[in-house]
Amino acid sequence: MNTPTHYDFRINAWKPDTLPMARLAEYIAKLAVLVGFKENVHFVQVRKGSAIQEFIVDYEAAPKVATRLRLVGGSYAPTETIKVKQEINQMLRDDNASASLRLKKGAEIINFPGCKIPLAEEVEVYEQGELDGEIIRVGGKDESVPVWLKGDGGEIYTCGTNRSIACELARHLYGQTVRVAGHGKWRRTPDRVWQLEKFTIQSWQTLDETSLTETIAELLAVEGSEWNNMDDPQGELRKIRGG
Repeated sequence: MNTPTHYDFRINAWKPDTLPMARLAEYIAKLAVLVGFKENVHFVQVRKGSAIQEFIVDYEAAPKVATRLRLVGGSYAPTETIKVKQEINQMLRDDNASASLRLKKGAEIINFPGCKIPLAEEVEVYEQGELDGEIIRVGGKDESVPVWLKGDGGEIYTCGTNRSIACELARHLYGQTVRVAGHGKWRRTPDRVWQLEKFTIQSWQTLDETSLTETIAELLAVEGSEWNNMDDPQGELRKIRGG
């Protein structure tokens, strides 16, 4: 029988009769983003104990959800899961709570320390940097024109630049991904999260969106290329490099 997988999200500071409904809805909304596959994930109930929010994942999506949750906290975690995990921890800190996500009657998958995370001293850093993204907004009446970029993970970078560069960037609105360079102000929050406070664009360039497969095909198609006929092209490359 294709049975669903049950998960528990346990918050230690709340009980079912003390957890406000509006706050419950906020936690459920964040969990939906964290877990992903929204069409296959269903809220079941809040069980007795530490306000245990139980949800199930349909059988066909269970392996994908399990893989996604294992990646959370690792170096290959999807961008949106990193962001929402930070947001859940902030909610827990505000509630003076901590939590854990685990299989029902099983092992813990993700720990949310919440209020147990040591607060760090806030730090501001001013330095040159680069941002990649899609131009989604250019406009304003002041000398410093607001420019909004949308990153690959959906994050929004609010920048500013002069009118000349703004006019150039406006031609790429909702178009090809660009890389902007300039001077930025970053702030480290007490939760040790770096946030971009301000960024002044001083130069920019479009990024080549050609895939690796397409690039290799183009190189192989170069007239006079002998790479396809070599027994050991990597060895030949090392010779060229002096290795």
